[in-house]
Amino acid sequence: MVDERAGPGGDSIGVAESVVAIFRQIDVALAPVIGQRGVAALYKRSLHLAGVTHRQLTIQQDGAPVELALHTLHAALLQRSRADAIAFGVDLIVSFQQLLTTLVGGSLTERLLRSVWTHSPSGTSAQGFTP
Repeated sequence: MVDERAGPGGDSIGVAESVVAIFRQIDVALAPVIGQRGVAALYKRSLHLAGVTHRQLTIQQDGAPVELALHTLHAALLQRSRADAIAFGVDLIVSFQQLLTTLVGGSLTERLLRSVWTHSPSGTSAQGFTP
């Protein structure tokens, strides 16, 4: 999904914009349900989990999360190769989805994020999510 949204190209600009766009859509879909702080807390935890695998792309966020700091994510992804940016973006999205599933269950996660996954050019749904 990240690669599809980013389009063809040799750099990480499209990847960074794609990952940030996905998280903006996630924020829009989830904030009315779990609040902006809830989305930000899941995002911060997902950053930590993805950073365990991708130590070169660890993104620090200090203090209690109040909102998504997507500018930091965007800047960090721009500094990496396209392949590294895609790998981190996919792991970040998968971590977020898994955390949400743990909290509210698979069925509700699918319903809450359906609009995010259907924005993919391939029409991938949350049920068949393939980052």
